[in-house]
This record gives sequence, C-alpha cells and structure tokens, in this order.
Amino acid sequence: MGSAGRRQPDARVRSLVAFSIVCASLLALVAASSAFAAGRRAASSPPSEATYRQICRSIKAAHVRALFTVPVAPIQLGGSSDCAFFPRGGNPFVDGIRVFLRIDDGDQTLWKHLGDHPYGTFRTLVGAGQHAKWGYQGGRLPSVVDARSGTFTCTLIPGDAGARFALGHGSALATARSFAQHLLRLCADAFAAHR
Repeated sequence: MGSAGRRQPDARVRSLVAFSIVCASLLALVAASSAFAAGRRAASSPPSEATYRQICRSIKAAHVRALFTVPVAPIQLGGSSDCAFFPRGGNPFVDGIRVFLRIDDGDQTLWKHLGDHPYGTFRTLVGAGQHAKWGYQGGRLPSVVDARSGTFTCTLIPGDAGARFALGHGSALATARSFAQHLLRLCADAFAAHR
C-alpha cells in the first residue's frame, strides 16, 4: 500500500506538468498569432502622404530639367497630384508634368485609369519597372505615361501646352515617343527610392 500511495502523487504531478506545458504552448501560440495579425495590419495600412512626398523629392533634378527648355520651378508637392514639375512662372496643368503615385495599386485602378478620361491609343515602353506604356492621341506629346513595379504604379501626365517642353525634331509620333521615354526616367527614380 505504501508503494501504491507513492505512485498516485507521481501521476498527479505528471498530469499537472503536462497540463502546464499544454497551457504554456497555447499561450505562446495565441501571442504569436496576435503578433502576426498586428504585423499584417501594419503592413496593409496605406502609405502616408509623407512617404509619397519623400518619393517625389527623390526624382532627380537632372531628369526633370531635361524635359524643359526653360528653368524649372521648385517641386510642387500635393495639390491635385502627388507632385508636379513645371517652368518658373508656369502652371503644372498647362505646361508642366503632374506625377501620380500609388504604392499599392493591387486592383490596378491607376494603371488602368478606371473612371478616368480616355488617353487615346496605348503603346508599350521599356525602361522602368516591369511594365510601362504611354498613351497617344496625336500631336507631339504623349497623353500619359504609366509604369508599374510590382503593385507600385507611377503615372505622369504632361500639360496641354508643349511650348516649354524639350521636344525632339521629327514626326509627331516619334517626338511623342521620345518624350515619353524621357518621362519614364522620373518613374525609374520613384521606383528606386521605394526599394
């Protein structure tokens, strides 16, 4: 009977230890799950305006100056676009370049210009991101330039008046294509800043 009495407390102690281990494991699993969920929420939150402004400021001044025949005003941050570049004394809507950035364009709203006005015929471009295209409606300027790197879309829209843009000589289509290629450098700068 003395030996049976000793076994019973040993079994209870083992059960208690096993129960404690299971509880500790469950608590660790709950804590890890909570940390993972918090990380996912933080990762899925949209980029701040400060992030877009920082990316805009990373666009190289030499790439911007190459687009114009006259001195360029300081970068305009915010407003109707994430940033804009235009001649001193000019207007970004008329004779400038407006830059629109969307870091998480997973549904491709900006890339596809859903709900936006038509940009004419789209043509493929090479030079920034994984995909690039430009819209053309005739004349010596592209209507829009788009580039994508993963789910990051960069869209550039030149103003309507091309008098101050540094445009090449040749056919209207060739000039517009060449200008689109130069605009694409701004998107390459934005993508490089986001890495």
